[in-house]
Amino acid sequence: MAQNHIHVVKMGGTIEFIDPAYDNINKEMMKLDTSVEHYLSNLVKPHFTYEVEVVCEKDSRTITQEDLDRLWLAVKSSNKENILVTHGTFTMPNTAKFLEKSLSQGGVRKKIILTGSMVPIAGFATSDAAFNLGYSIASFDNVELGVYISMNGGIFKPDEVKKNPALLRFE
Repeated sequence: MAQNHIHVVKMGGTIEFIDPAYDNINKEMMKLDTSVEHYLSNLVKPHFTYEVEVVCEKDSRTITQEDLDRLWLAVKSSNKENILVTHGTFTMPNTAKFLEKSLSQGGVRKKIILTGSMVPIAGFATSDAAFNLGYSIASFDNVELGVYISMNGGIFKPDEVKKNPALLRFE
């Protein structure tokens, strides 16, 4: 069986907790690296390879059209079929719909999965980040070409999901 290669494209969001004040405290007091690439680099012999590209590191509510255009450029210029986009949860469905439209108009054939978390990947015992990241990576074997959102153990099409902040989940 061929080993999957995942092109991780970072947009920001809670998964890496982009709040500079917290990040400075975190680095000073706990010496934690909350980056996705740090988490992935500590996995023991995973059955996939990966590369990480940063498009932006923003709260998803501040993502601009220019950021989306740079994301699309990263996706379409990647020579990899499997693209994992880490993204904030507030506007994740909007970005997924943008990518879905761009894929269909651009004739690009990729599997794109967007994921994020409600709690950062490091420093919190109850974080959903590692689970969401792992589930997303494992899902590449089971999805067809297209755009998906992976959260809380589910795979959703962009127009079939919404964030439920009261329950801290996508449904």
